[in-house]
Amino acid sequence: MESIKPFLEITEPDERSHAFVKMDRQTGSFSHFTLEDFHRRAASIKLHAGVPESIRNHFETARNLIIYSWFYYPFNVTAQLTAYTSVEFALRVAFNDRKTSFKHLLNKAVETGLITDKGFSIPQNKAKGTRENNQTMPVQFQVLEPTLTRDYSDALVKAIPYLRNQLAHGTIMLHERGAQHVRICAELINQLFPNPHPTA
Repeated sequence: MESIKPFLEITEPDERSHAFVKMDRQTGSFSHFTLEDFHRRAASIKLHAGVPESIRNHFETARNLIIYSWFYYPFNVTAQLTAYTSVEFALRVAFNDRKTSFKHLLNKAVETGLITDKGFSIPQNKAKGTRENNQTMPVQFQVLEPTLTRDYSDALVKAIPYLRNQLAHGTIMLHERGAQHVRICAELINQLFPNPHPTA
């Protein structure tokens, strides 16, 4: 059962943070994640300078929660919910719309081409992996490379509002994938506003 951490253990890692390991690809050895790993992961998730400052400030809570989930594991899920809230905030600013539902705004962003699969690392990496795999396979075994148009984006239109509502209305959901969800939200928000430094 969850409980408040004893005062003297506040700066100690949550024991659940040690339940997962990482592999060194050069040596093949495994080690536990560290606080530095959590910080590095959060720091790698960024909103570009074209995103309004109010939204970037709001999103910082999600990034910090990823770091602090090292000390209190459930913050992973809190980070996810906070990031979804940042997405809704960004959509309302981008469309100057305070009334339309979250799901309809998200769908509008996809329908108008503001959000496409090209803006997300997961479908990009899948397409890259397919392309590289096809180069090593006979033609008859090659598979069609994803088009990076809106298959992934359409799935997010359904998934994000559902997950946001599930978390906001109370759930026992607990997982370690907070950073992954926060990254997806950052990639979505970044597409809603022009990037003044597109190579940054």
